[in-house]
Amino acid sequence: MPNKLKELLLGRGWAGRTITRAETVERLNPIVKEHIVLNHNYEAAIRSLGRQDMVEALREMQRTSRMDVGKLSETIFSAGGAAYNGTDLEPDQYDLGNDGLEIVNSLIEQERDFKTTVETEREDIEHQMRTRAILELVASNSHDRLKGLEKMKSQLTRR
Repeated sequence: MPNKLKELLLGRGWAGRTITRAETVERLNPIVKEHIVLNHNYEAAIRSLGRQDMVEALREMQRTSRMDVGKLSETIFSAGGAAYNGTDLEPDQYDLGNDGLEIVNSLIEQERDFKTTVETEREDIEHQMRTRAILELVASNSHDRLKGLEKMKSQLTRR
């Protein structure tokens, strides 16, 4: 577990033992996979959602999400590992239905689960400083996507 006092005193620098590069690869690959699955679900939502304004918002969210996958993958590569790439997943297997509210609710649930996974990894594991910063960024971007999804949900429930 990260030491809050150490973080405070060192100004986010790091001293002491962090997990190994191999452990970094082992811990980040499942997060990359979860993120890729989430991206496939965003793509399924884009295919099914009828409102163009929401489709555009989802595309923007997905763009940020894809960049986050790239950042996590780059971290894995720099740790000497091979990043999960999702080639075993079929994009067409993801279907969130046709009801706009159900689609958005499903994305909210998946995004919340993903954000919790990333925050737990960031808080509970002694990652190297760069990895911790990337996990913080990924969690922050997930939070932003959740806010956008909640806004969509409120628009759909007002109809």
